[in-house]
Amino acid sequence: MAVRGIKGNMDRLRLEEHIPLDTPLHIFIDASSVCNFHCQFCPHGNGEAAKVMPQTIMPVELAKKCIDDLKEFPRKIKRISFSAVGEPLANQSLPEIVSYTAHQNVADCLGITTNASLLTPEMGQRLLEAGMTHFDISIYGLNSEKYREFSGHTFSFENFVDNIAYFYSIKKNANVVIKISDAVCRSAEEKEKFYQIFSPICDKICIEHAVPFWYDLNSKVKGDGLTIYGEPIKKKEICPVPFFSMAVQANGIVTPCCIDWRNKLPIGDANVQSLYSIWNGKKYRELYISLLNEGNSGVSPCDHCHYHELVAMDNIDPYRKQLLRRLEGANAI
Repeated sequence: MAVRGIKGNMDRLRLEEHIPLDTPLHIFIDASSVCNFHCQFCPHGNGEAAKVMPQTIMPVELAKKCIDDLKEFPRKIKRISFSAVGEPLANQSLPEIVSYTAHQNVADCLGITTNASLLTPEMGQRLLEAGMTHFDISIYGLNSEKYREFSGHTFSFENFVDNIAYFYSIKKNANVVIKISDAVCRSAEEKEKFYQIFSPICDKICIEHAVPFWYDLNSKVKGDGLTIYGEPIKKKEICPVPFFSMAVQANGIVTPCCIDWRNKLPIGDANVQSLYSIWNGKKYRELYISLLNEGNSGVSPCDHCHYHELVAMDNIDPYRKQLLRRLEGANAI
């Protein structure tokens, strides 16, 4: 039976003691910025947003080039996520990409966040054989009708659950986390039904609070003073995410954030640059200094984003002066 809790990892490095990191802790390699769902809270479900959102499948050659780049870093990456703003299983070459990554031994954990609608028994088997070790599965309803209403996707909910159950039965050492938003699981009865259905077929299970963290999006989800963990918001000026992560979008554009759905903060291009040179380059260093000096309000599109307060778990605000001294004395490529 699954453990109940929050999806985030509470055993965290104290960022303020290690910035600037010589190796990012988390790399997002977005296998697909395309999604087969059109959920109400997401850019994919917003007609106007979807028109301006870059949507593509990452070529295998680009993904492998990114993995090769990671060998330049002095340490292994803690986690590679093959997902960011799209549905990773829409990329039929994902098992090949994962297998290549596993054989290069560049990361401790290989994971995805998926709606699992494309997690057929065959695809699940291929991903496990390839070496995938972590699966975050997002649930958007407790029956087919609710799925159609919330995500615009029509399928058999019963077959969907059966596929996840089969996957869990063969997953061996892989870790499976299942979560749902309280926007589609509100009542005590619905929450109990969610636990009854999914607790036996995952390792950890979570109900998250719906929050509007996408920038430049008129979301139907409205803020109510609580974080995604259901706790009161604590004021933070600086987003900690760029200080430990890097996101390679499906088109190769590198941004410092996994939710930069419009690529509005490009920091490099993995098609023509190495990830090592981008991570250690002037643009990243200038971004750090801008964030520490001015907070999110001095950087676009971060000035319209609330991820740092609603989702991010770290808080480096109290250490901004000492971090600035450290960064201003360091050299960038």
